[in-house]
Amino acid sequence: MYVTRPLSMYRRSPESLSLPPPEGPNSGYLVLHDEESDEVSCCGCIDNRVRDTPFPQNEDLTVGYGSDDDPVAFIPVLDQPLSSNRYHVIHRRGRHKGEACTNSREEDMGTGLFNRRSVRDVNPKPLDPSDIYQQVEILTGDNYYKGSFTAKSVAPDGFPPKFLRTKGWIVTRRTPYDYQLGEALGLNSSLRASLPGFNFPLSHDCSEAVFVGKWYCPFMFVKEGGVRLKEQMKKCMFYEIRLEQRWEKIFDSVNENVEGKNKGAVFVDAFARREVVFVGGSEAIWDERNVSGDGFMWFKSFDGVGGETSVGLSMKVVERMKWEQERVGWVGGDERQVRVERVEEFGGTGGMWKRFGCYVLVERFVLKRMSVNGCFALLTYDFKHAHQIRSKWE
Repeated sequence: MYVTRPLSMYRRSPESLSLPPPEGPNSGYLVLHDEESDEVSCCGCIDNRVRDTPFPQNEDLTVGYGSDDDPVAFIPVLDQPLSSNRYHVIHRRGRHKGEACTNSREEDMGTGLFNRRSVRDVNPKPLDPSDIYQQVEILTGDNYYKGSFTAKSVAPDGFPPKFLRTKGWIVTRRTPYDYQLGEALGLNSSLRASLPGFNFPLSHDCSEAVFVGKWYCPFMFVKEGGVRLKEQMKKCMFYEIRLEQRWEKIFDSVNENVEGKNKGAVFVDAFARREVVFVGGSEAIWDERNVSGDGFMWFKSFDGVGGETSVGLSMKVVERMKWEQERVGWVGGDERQVRVERVEEFGGTGGMWKRFGCYVLVERFVLKRMSVNGCFALLTYDFKHAHQIRSKWE
C-alpha cells in the first residue's frame, strides 16, 4: 500500500529521498509530478524529459533509445526508501502489457558469434513483488550521459532486459488520459484514535462513517475475476484504498415494563464476526488456508442465480491490512465470531429507560476501482473490534 508525495518536495529536500517507507510492512511511496516540478526548456516550452530519479507515477513514461521506445510504468519496490532507486518495470504496451520485466540469469545466457557468451532476455511475467529478479536499480548517467539512465539487476546474478541495461536511455513523460492520482497521505492517526462520534439515535443500526486513511494500490496487487491482465491495466492503473470507521449495532433491548422501572440493568449476549467482506455489494466467502500459488487470496460472492463475482488481493495487501488492525487491538483467530458478554447498568435519573443499544467499532477498508468516469467500490473488508464496545440508552 502506497502513500503519495509531490516531486517538488524531493527537489527542494533531496535528503527526504532517504527517509524510510511509512510505518508498517508492505509500504511505499508514489511520486506525483506537480506544477512546481515543471522545467522550462530554452524555447520556453515545458520540458517533457525526466532527467533524474525518482520517477513519477502519475505520468505515462516512455523509455527511449535511438529510434526505439518502450512505454513502461516504474513502480517503486515496497519497503525501500526512494533513494534506493529500486523499481518494478511494467510494460504498458504490446502482448506483455501489464507484465513485469524479468531479469535473466546466468543460466539463461546463450552462445553467440565466435562462441561468445551473450545475454538472452527472458519474457516478462505477472509481477511477484517478492521476486528479486523482477526488481532493477536505476542508475543515473554522468558526463556525456547526464540526464540519461541505465539499469542493473538487484539480484547479483541477474541481467535486465536489453532496453534497460543499455547505457544512455532517456525517459519522457506525458499526462495520462485514463487515470489521475491525487493526494494519499496514508493514516490520520489522531483522527483514528478519537473514534467516530456517538451522538446518533438508537433507531440507527450504525453511525456515520469517518474517513481516517487513504492509500493507492497498483493494479498488479489486485485481480478482478474474468479480467485479463492487460485489460485490467487499461481499465484501472491504480486502485484507491480508504479506511473508514463507524459504530455498528450488535445488540438492542426494549424495556417492556410500561412504567420503565425495575429494570436497571441489561445483560448483553451477542456475537460479532471478526471479519466480513463484501464483493460487488454482496457478502463474500474466502479461505485463508487456500491462498493461490501466485500469492493471492480470492474473495467470492454469488448473486443467487448462478452468477459469481470474485476479487483477488495480493497477500502483501492482506497482510498490511491485518497489521494495520492488529496495531490498534484487533484480534484475529480461527473462529470467525467473537462473543460479547457484559452487564450494562443504567445510570440515568429515576431508573427509567425505553430502549438500549450496544455497538461495536468497525474499521472498513474500501477498495475502489479508479477511472476517468469516477470510482467504483469493488470490495469492502470489515474488521470488528470487540474490545471497543459502547452502549447508549433512550
